[in-house]
Amino acid sequence: MKKLIGIVGLMTILFLSGCQVNKKAQLQALADCEYDVESVEQVKFNGKTLDKYKGSDGNYNISSLANIAVALFSKELPLEGKINLKITNPEVKKAAVNSFKYMIEIQGSPLFEGTVDQNVNLNQGESAIVPLTFKANIFNKAKETGFDRFFDELFNKKSEGFLVLKIKPSFKIAGQNIYYPSYITVDKNFGKRIFSLFK
Repeated sequence: MKKLIGIVGLMTILFLSGCQVNKKAQLQALADCEYDVESVEQVKFNGKTLDKYKGSDGNYNISSLANIAVALFSKELPLEGKINLKITNPEVKKAAVNSFKYMIEIQGSPLFEGTVDQNVNLNQGESAIVPLTFKANIFNKAKETGFDRFFDELFNKKSEGFLVLKIKPSFKIAGQNIYYPSYITVDKNFGKRIFSLFK
């Protein structure tokens, strides 16, 4: 009986040790992957595409528009769109991703947080596109910053790093999602990515 218990104990230790090694390898595979914004689509501000806000001088003029005044009264200023995230595995080891947490920061504070479930298995040199959608009410942040300054920085791209895109990928072991320990910055000038659509 003691011998059986000893064998079971040894097998348990070996199993847990193997899991830890596999976990470390998978985390390293996630860290080694390359994450890029392939494109941004369907971007709308307050229900309208951004080109609707462009003035004759080529800049965006938000605060002077009547529908923005209505939005300020309702305290609702939604910014929404779809991000096509490209993941590439440059390493020999296969990279497996089960789901993602993603976050858009505005001026260093979380603006939107979401999760998408999509299994991605990449051999060396392979890539995959994962769509990430977002919709956030930016009213409180605009009020805190000052509406004129906020809109000028947001739409005329006066500030570097105004919007930042980050992700936290995960893989699955024994039916449980193991997330990367911290968020990975994908694009620290995500605002520029959005507004480059309308140059």
